[in-house]
Amino acid sequence: MCNHVFCGERIYVTPGQLSDLIGGPRGLVWLEHAGEMDWCLCAIDLPTTLNRAKLSWKQDTDASTFTVER
Repeated sequence: MCNHVFCGERIYVTPGQLSDLIGGPRGLVWLEHAGEMDWCLCAIDLPTTLNRAKLSWKQDTDASTFTVER
């Protein structure tokens, strides 16, 4: 199952969508497929990306779900 990020009422499932949350694509930390903005979030190091964006987050029991706490 692919990773996804919840923030409020929104679900982020692609690097392009996540870049909106973190302030732009330069903040994305890639594991693979660098620059493929329509790929799934499995290509992104989510813990490092969310930490660099200084967002408070938790990884849910389902390891593919990350929730940003606002």
